[in-house]
Amino acid sequence: MKKKEKMITLPCDCKCCMFVIDKTIWDDGDISYNISVQDSRYDHKYNTVWGRLKRAGKVLFGKSIYYNDVYIEGEERYKKLVSDMAELINF
Repeated sequence: MKKKEKMITLPCDCKCCMFVIDKTIWDDGDISYNISVQDSRYDHKYNTVWGRLKRAGKVLFGKSIYYNDVYIEGEERYKKLVSDMAELINF
């Protein structure tokens, strides 16, 4: 069972994906981090039923699904991400 959980999210400036870092502290004292890029794919029109089925089929057969990188515009946003990540270590 989970004891505590905290999350940092950083949406891409073009709003097509999001950089997510989760920190979980478990009841037994273990700590885990999950870092992911969550992709909406709105910019590529993959949000239809057929597009989702095609991507699910690729995963089922072990093929790669390519995601966007997270574009961070401006140094202040990057500094805030690094600061939030440092704060997450001390959580």
